[in-house]
Amino acid sequence: MKLAEIEYTMKMMTKSKHSAQKALTQKQIAQDYLALAQKYREQGRFTKAMSALRVALNIVPAYAEAYNELGLIHRKLGESQEAILAYQKALKLNPKSATTALNLGICYLYQEKEDQALHYFKRAVQNDPQYAYAFFNLGSTYFDQGKYPLAIEALEKAIHLDPAYLASYEICAMAHLILDQKDKAEDLYKKSEGFKRQARLKNVIG
Repeated sequence: MKLAEIEYTMKMMTKSKHSAQKALTQKQIAQDYLALAQKYREQGRFTKAMSALRVALNIVPAYAEAYNELGLIHRKLGESQEAILAYQKALKLNPKSATTALNLGICYLYQEKEDQALHYFKRAVQNDPQYAYAFFNLGSTYFDQGKYPLAIEALEKAIHLDPAYLASYEICAMAHLILDQKDKAEDLYKKSEGFKRQARLKNVIG
């Protein structure tokens, strides 16, 4: 290799290294602004939170976590359509995010669009088969639609994954009662009462 070629190669490698370092620095700055937005949101300072997110997205436009946070803030403000748009951008950037899919489903529930909600709840459990709260939302939506066997199937998975979440027992038991499966409903009520007693004891003991 000629000297000029070696010099050119070294120059390009140095330029590439500097570009990578710059990108890393920009990502770190965007992460800092995202963390700031989350703190503002926890404090209920939503306008400041959105301003911090705008900065983060200006620095890194394809920042899925920032769009997810933006969706959460819009939800807090009762702006479900704006939240949906933000979550859709987040999911497009990170299609495997179970949390974003769940959040989209919840937004569609707010709009009473159960079929769209089910689509995203199903996607959430496909992305994360261990996501108990996604199975709960899937099951409770099936229950609201009168699809009781499907509701029971999803809610039983939610119970298996998170036995301490009592709402899953209650809705699952109601589905069994509607299907005239009283023994199964009674068993679920007994199990939920057991967890309630454990929770009370834990509070007493500290």
